[in-house]
Amino acid sequence: MMMRSISWIAIFLAFLLSEEITAEESALPRVLILGDQIYQQPANELRKELKGKAEVNFPGMKPGEVWNSTTALELIDRQLGDGRWDLIHFNCGLGDLIHRVPGVKAFRVMPQHAGGIRTTDPRQYEKNLHALVTRLKATGAKLVWASTTPIRHSSTNVFTKGTEIEYNAIAAKVMAGHGIPTNDMYVFVRSLIDMNKPASHGADPFFFDRKAIHPPIREIMHKHLKLAPINTPKP
Repeated sequence: MMMRSISWIAIFLAFLLSEEITAEESALPRVLILGDQIYQQPANELRKELKGKAEVNFPGMKPGEVWNSTTALELIDRQLGDGRWDLIHFNCGLGDLIHRVPGVKAFRVMPQHAGGIRTTDPRQYEKNLHALVTRLKATGAKLVWASTTPIRHSSTNVFTKGTEIEYNAIAAKVMAGHGIPTNDMYVFVRSLIDMNKPASHGADPFFFDRKAIHPPIREIMHKHLKLAPINTPKP
């Protein structure tokens, strides 16, 4: 009988502790990172570095789903969920610039020399960004746009080098009109990689020569959420 009582006490204490941890986590500032798969690793790094200081979320995609300014509008309600967000760091760009099979609903990548067309034309991209910003503003969260990272030469020929510069200019105009600050991921990543060197992976620009790209996002989080400083390793 005594052992059974002790067991029930242990279970009760464990329940109280789990409730306390859940309450503590829910009180942390919540950050949502929206973007294509290049943001998966930065989100993981930030989650580790800022454990106990902020809740960092990067919603996954289902098999067959792609992220661009058009699909973002279709998926945004699911990505936002029902909870509150304190900061939303977002980008659409590489998925808009990749070349795809024309005239089919299903998304399939196709090299330019084989007849692939750019996923989103400039006019539609601008229109989509306006709509996306309007939806995100409705959350009441602090919004920060991330500029699209550099495109350099790769063997796949599914991107056109330099097109991200044109689309970053479009996005800059949209964000300025809405009063949304920009985290210049383009400039940061360009400083890390050799733009004249072909990518080490055919899927460039989704790889960055094993360089960490999360520090600028961390700075944004500290700036807007007033997080306590952390000790980070020197580069």
